[in-house]
Amino acid sequence: MTLFKGAKPFVKWAGGKTQLLSDIESLLPTDFCSRNITYVEPFVGGGSVLFWLLQRYPNIQHAVINDVNARLINVYRVIKAMPQKLISALHVLENEYLPMNHAERTTYFMEKRRRFNDDKLTNVE
Repeated sequence: MTLFKGAKPFVKWAGGKTQLLSDIESLLPTDFCSRNITYVEPFVGGGSVLFWLLQRYPNIQHAVINDVNARLINVYRVIKAMPQKLISALHVLENEYLPMNHAERTTYFMEKRRRFNDDKLTNVE
């Protein structure tokens, strides 16, 4: 499984498990690191457990993620399938946003939020 070293959750998520990683590790089966694993994460959220496990245990052959939030799962799909397109879109946002003054940034944010809430964004947006 290909993974960039140092990958971390890209979003803060309610119920995040970052603070529980050592407790979670203590509950893993004793032979967890010595056999081929398919890891299934039913509540991926920000992905702290997923990213931590994938970097710590190279014997994980496959990872299956799920979450009740369809928009969040779409983000993971975009990251997997179209990383360069996503990076380009983020650069556009950055280049538009950073030169703005505070009032313009507020207006810009509110417009993006309205489009998000109206479900008018493309997959990459």
